[in-house]
This record gives sequence, C-alpha cells and structure tokens, in this order.
Amino acid sequence: MISKKYIFLLFAVILLGSFNGCKIGPNYKRPQTDLGKQYRFSSQTDTLSFADTAWTKLFRDTVLHNLIKKGLKYNFDLRIAYSRINEALAQFKAVRAQLFPAISAEGSALYQSMETAPSGTIQYKDVYGTANLSWELDIWGKLRRAKESARAQMLSQVAYQQAVYINLISSIALGYYNLIEYRDELTITKYTVKIREDALTLVKGKLIAGTVSGLVVAQAEAELATVRAQVPSMEQAIGIQENAIKLLLGELPGEVKGGGQLMAQIDTTIIPKAGIPSRLIVRRPDIIESEQQLVSANAEIGVARGKMLPSISINASLGFSTLGAGLIGSAVGGLVAPIFGFGKLRANLRKAQAVNEQMLINYQKTIYNAIGEVSNGMLSVDKQHQMVVQQRALNNAAQTAFDLSNQLWNAGYASYLDVIDAQRLLYQAQIQLSQAQLSSLQSVVNLYLALGGGWK
Repeated sequence: MISKKYIFLLFAVILLGSFNGCKIGPNYKRPQTDLGKQYRFSSQTDTLSFADTAWTKLFRDTVLHNLIKKGLKYNFDLRIAYSRINEALAQFKAVRAQLFPAISAEGSALYQSMETAPSGTIQYKDVYGTANLSWELDIWGKLRRAKESARAQMLSQVAYQQAVYINLISSIALGYYNLIEYRDELTITKYTVKIREDALTLVKGKLIAGTVSGLVVAQAEAELATVRAQVPSMEQAIGIQENAIKLLLGELPGEVKGGGQLMAQIDTTIIPKAGIPSRLIVRRPDIIESEQQLVSANAEIGVARGKMLPSISINASLGFSTLGAGLIGSAVGGLVAPIFGFGKLRANLRKAQAVNEQMLINYQKTIYNAIGEVSNGMLSVDKQHQMVVQQRALNNAAQTAFDLSNQLWNAGYASYLDVIDAQRLLYQAQIQLSQAQLSSLQSVVNLYLALGGGWK
C-alpha cells in the first residue's frame, strides 16, 4: 500500500508540472520586418514626431475641443468598442479559470415511510451533502496556451478601441473643418451675389441713360442667377455636415455652432515631423491590434497540438450522510488519450498553422500600409501648403483684375464681358483658396492620424 506521504509528493509534482512546465507549441517572437530607416519624402532620422503632441495642443479651436470631448464620451462606435473590451476580458477570465479546479456542492434530504406487516411502519431519514472537485491538469501547457490566446484577443480589442478613439478625434476635426469651409464658401457666394446685384443695378441705370444695350442687362441678370443658384446646394451641404457631426457626438441632428478662420485652426508652431518608421509598431493601434491577433494565432497552434496528447484529470468528492456511513469520500484520476479520429486533430493543427500564417501576412501588410500612409501624408502636407501659397497668389491677382475691369468699364475702356470674366475669375479663385486651405488642414490631420497620434 502506498503511504500518504508518497501520494502527497506525487500530487505536488503533478501540480508544479502543470503550472511551471514548458508549454507545447511555438513561443511568440515578433517577426523581423524591413521598415527602412526613414519615410519616403522625409529626410528625418530621429524619433521626434508631432504625433507625440496631444490633440488638445494641436487643435486650437475651443469649440472643436468641446465637440471632441462630447464625442469621446457619447460616440456610439467608441462605446461599442469599450463593450467589446469587456466581452474579451470576460472571455479571458473564463479561459484562465480552466487552469484551476472547479468546485461544486450538492445536497439532498430523504424521508421515506414504509408500511410493513405485522410490525407496522418503518421510516428512513437521511441528509446527504457532498463537495465535488474536478480538475484537468495542464501537463503540456495546452490550457496556458489557450489563456495566452485569450489574453492576446483581449489586448487586440484594447488596440481596436484605441484605433476607434483616434479615428473619432480626426473624424470630428475633419468634419468641423469641412463645416467651416462650407460656411466660407456660402459667405463668398453671398458676397458675390451682392456684388452682382450692385452691378445689375448699375447696368440698369446705364440702360435707362442709353449708354448700354439690353444685352448687357441680360448678361448681368444671367451672371447673378448663376451665383444665386449655388446658395441652396451650399446650405444643404452645411445642414448635412452638421448632422454628420452630431452623429459622431452621439446626438440627434441639429445645428453646430462656432467656426473661426480655417488657417487659425491648427497651431502652426508645431512642425509636422514624422519620426522614424520603427516607432509605428508601438504607436499605431491597428498595428498593435494586428500583432496581438498574430500572438493569439500563434498560441492556438499550441492548443491544437495539446489536444493531440493525453490529458489527465482528477475528480474528487467529500460528503456526509446522516444515515449509515457518516463521512464519505472518493478520488478518481483519469487519463484520456486520442488514438484515432480520422485525422480530425491533425487537420485542426494544420488549420491553426494556416490561420497563423494569414495573421503574419496581415501583420506585415498592416505595417507596410501604415508606412505608405505616413509617406503619402508627408508628401501631401508639403504639396498642399504649396497649393495654398499658389491659390493665394491667384486670388490676389484675380482681385486686382476685378478692380481694374470695373474701373476701365466705368471709364469706357473695357466691355462688360471683361467685367463678367473678372467676376467669374475672382469667385472661382476665392472658392479654390478656401478649398485649398481646407485640404492643407486635412493633410495635417491625416498625417497625425497616420502616425497614430491622439491616444497616448
């Protein structure tokens, strides 16, 4: 008979082995990926990046600050992302619990009365209760690999939430800038309507005086009607944009107040530096999410391999009965080993390996896509700034041409067609300048997003 001392030692060895033994399957190691030393269209080789700037410092408009704060509190997608983290955390805890014994209790009460002849009635009374323990020993590390996979899935959801977070900040900022630009276009258009109304009044006076023909009046009326026709579509665009911003805030459709000058929205003292590509791996949430999915897939290979090996479990119970025996107990050790399953377990292993390969390719693709977005962002910031400079020069020239055409026409040295052409050129130049300024702002925000700025 084996003494209790040796039974205890055997149990201790199994326990230590289940928690400290090696885990079956490959250990995760971050893949080596060629990131390059610098981004294309950037000569920077240091780690300084304007993505390290808090969004409250980058965006100067306090109205925009309040909108973003509301969005971060009430946005539907962000709230769903937080809920997904809670779901993943619960799943992680459920998987982790499989490493420990499951303990349950049950009880029953019995009363039985039986009529017998000739002695009379026999009664039986019993109160029975047991505590049960079941435990699968993690000899091969299968359960710990499952825990590792669940933890990685939880962290991927955290990274997903961070991606939603920074995308929400940029979406609110870009939506707000679009709204300001639409309102600027409407202001420019209404100003142009006023100019052409004044011009129509002037040419009507000249018609009465006999110095112009009815053709000039008709041309002035057509030009006025052309610009007036732009107003409803611009007002429609403003209303739709306001509703879109409200949705981002988790609010019902409504007016969005505020809006200063476009080029005063971002702190121009903050230079949009990109830093170096290797920083993206630890900054961009989508890369972090992709890597955690790779970690999970890698761990699932260990889970699949562990299912191909024998499993050891312990089932024990301890109870008490008032009828007869008093204390009762039992302990059973079980060994289950897969022998033949028509290749099911091996197929599951190959499936886990294929998923791991997919996650590896997706991880590499995500990194390359991020580097491409930053490279495009650097180019866009530079070129959009140049476009603003050129559009501002065009706007100044168009304003000069418009002023001169009016002076020459009033002096009788130019035709009204020259005035019309100058009006059209000025209107287009003003609209294009406003749109160029918007594009310049968008390029800075998009680069900030591409670098993973806003959540740290």
